[in-house]
Amino acid sequence: MSEESPAFLSSPRIVDLTTGVWPQVVERFLLEMPLEDRQAFGAGPALVAEFASGRLGRFSGILDPGKAALVGIVGGWVLDAEAEIHLLYIRKEDRRRGFGRRLLSSYLSDLDRGGVTASYLEVRESNRPARFLYYSLGFTLEGVRKGYYQNPKEDGVVMVRRSSSGSSADAVTLDEGARSDG
Repeated sequence: MSEESPAFLSSPRIVDLTTGVWPQVVERFLLEMPLEDRQAFGAGPALVAEFASGRLGRFSGILDPGKAALVGIVGGWVLDAEAEIHLLYIRKEDRRRGFGRRLLSSYLSDLDRGGVTASYLEVRESNRPARFLYYSLGFTLEGVRKGYYQNPKEDGVVMVRRSSSGSSADAVTLDEGARSDG
């Protein structure tokens, strides 16, 4: 018998971050983020508390068993048939390896199965890699928030992805605090 672990045990997998010990793991993950990334996402005690509350939020992560660590997280609020994605973050050393695509794609599939018909997010205009990812997963331009971001000041691009399961009958105004520097 081989000493190597089976591929399914060593390949990254998607995990639900809203149950069990995951809020504590996420808290450590957020604290290990570079300061500028934490500030950009507002990743502090309030976000961890929302993870732990399980109220409206849905959060997932991608776990690399080989590193015994999260390499990325995604999450946001879900209300009726609409979702606002507030956070998509992949650790800098794990970017450009397909983790963001895999994580967000899985998250969107879960939202679709849960009856969400429209998913919104916001991204800095200068974040071309994230915008390309979002377009490739079916998001379209919804609008622009002029001068929304600070340090540096730039526009926020609002994007929406409507699921194939239908469209929402009741429009919900996009929260001004929604953002994804993804």
